[in-house]
Amino acid sequence: MVRGIDHLRDPRLNKGLAFTLEERQALGIHGLLAAKFKTQEEQLDICRISVDRYEDNLNKYLYLVELQDRNEKLFFRLLSENVEKYLPIVYTPTVGLACQRFGLIYRRPRGLFITINDKGHIFNILKNWPEPDVRAIVFTDGERILGLGDLGAYGMGIPVGKLSLYTALAGIKPHQCLPITLDVGTNNQDLLEDPLYIGLRQKRVRGKEYDEFIDEFMEACVQRYGQNTLLQFEDFALINAGRLLTKYRNKYCTFNDDIQGTASVAVAGLMAAVRVTKRKLSENIYFFLGAGSAANGIACLTVAAMVAEGLTEKQAQDRVYMFDVDGLLSTRREGGVPPHAKVFGKDIEPEKDFEKCIAKIKPSCLIGCSTVGGAFTPNVLKQMAKNIDRPVIFALSNPTSKAECTAQDAYDHTEGRCIYASGSPFPPVQYDGKEYHTGQGNNSYIFPGVALGVIATATHHIPETMFLTAARTLANYVSEKDLAIGRIYPSLAEVKEVSLAIAIEVAKMAYDEGLASVYPEPKDLAKHVENQMYNYYYESSMPVVWDWKPEEKFNVRPIQPVPKNI
Repeated sequence: MVRGIDHLRDPRLNKGLAFTLEERQALGIHGLLAAKFKTQEEQLDICRISVDRYEDNLNKYLYLVELQDRNEKLFFRLLSENVEKYLPIVYTPTVGLACQRFGLIYRRPRGLFITINDKGHIFNILKNWPEPDVRAIVFTDGERILGLGDLGAYGMGIPVGKLSLYTALAGIKPHQCLPITLDVGTNNQDLLEDPLYIGLRQKRVRGKEYDEFIDEFMEACVQRYGQNTLLQFEDFALINAGRLLTKYRNKYCTFNDDIQGTASVAVAGLMAAVRVTKRKLSENIYFFLGAGSAANGIACLTVAAMVAEGLTEKQAQDRVYMFDVDGLLSTRREGGVPPHAKVFGKDIEPEKDFEKCIAKIKPSCLIGCSTVGGAFTPNVLKQMAKNIDRPVIFALSNPTSKAECTAQDAYDHTEGRCIYASGSPFPPVQYDGKEYHTGQGNNSYIFPGVALGVIATATHHIPETMFLTAARTLANYVSEKDLAIGRIYPSLAEVKEVSLAIAIEVAKMAYDEGLASVYPEPKDLAKHVENQMYNYYYESSMPVVWDWKPEEKFNVRPIQPVPKNI
């Protein structure tokens, strides 16, 4: 039973000064609040003023975290109605800074920390989580947080932030979301010597012990919450990301956002760019700077999109080139091609000069997944402008400091002819007397909608084609007005509509492919998906009451004494 005071202590129930007089009296909290009654709309205005008072983005982040800790509905409504303004605070790029300072800003437990020392007891830890109705788990081992590297237990800010967007952008109920950090140590020496560090002070566990730990975790999750529980891998390093996805994708309801979410949003941008370049996807030459999990994810989904246009898989793969820390992915180079990118290795002369490769191969699409800030130099950008009339430039690395080039640089060095997108937001570009608002290839366009569709239908596996469906849905949302101002993604203000549209298409696909577990199939699938969504508005705290109809009238006999012989 929820006591009156718990309505003020529980962020799910708390409404602050929005409790009515009747509610305050009935719940026994009258006098615990100031006399003024404020609507949720009035509270939202106060929150906006309070956030805007801070100049430092980390302070804004802390304010929003504290708001979530005390009033859940107010936090999610504020975020969902001001996506463009607050998304960069609760997600990239500010969340990266929050992770780096996590030991300093850590206040209230949110989510679970499961360490390698808990091996053999993971199910017992999951039982400690007080909410039994978990539908989605986002988890990380903290080894590759954005472009910042190994942050160990400090990486908890990422699953917490991702799940906030599950609710704010797709209406997935917050009590159904569980963020988890798998603490297997860190190889970051600075953290091991950091007095504020909150994780295990040991080097990362590798090999068999690590794999057994992840196996046990996956099994424990479905044992605790069911086979259809969505398990989202987040910010795992290259050494583990691809192989774990391959290992588990056909056994669990799982996906890796860094590989598949990034791929989906990037391919959506490429699809939208077709309307500007007038070149089919299969007519482009793609060049990736970086050959890690994100680059391979984008490349593989791009290949799938080209195959859908009529190419064979081999023909599509031949149009994709990659360049990593050792140079062009050539089968002739010393050490050969990394196994995870083998299909994109080319039988050509090795080359370690990135600029020379751009001039020789003449790509029409340049995609950065390198986490090397400024890697797209003026010379590289100028060469792209020579290669093709409308070069596509994607600088996708996060956070902002890791972007391969800025939006302004891309326009300045391609004579304003480029089609540009980035992983982090950039201010509007001024070029040749015109202002351009470039698009942000943000995973938040994709993963909340995919998750909503999967949860609403209790989908048991997530095929790669589901992300191609999401990409097409997102690309179709780009308007001519967006394209006219240089944007190949819809405004972030529309991301809630996009998420719902993606969820509905994912749900349709789940039934078409026999992946859904909700039976019978709802007659109105769109309505069914909407009915699963969170209500951002305050609800009455009063118990539900109802009247009875009057009793019929009867001549009731007077009470008689009970006979003694009975």
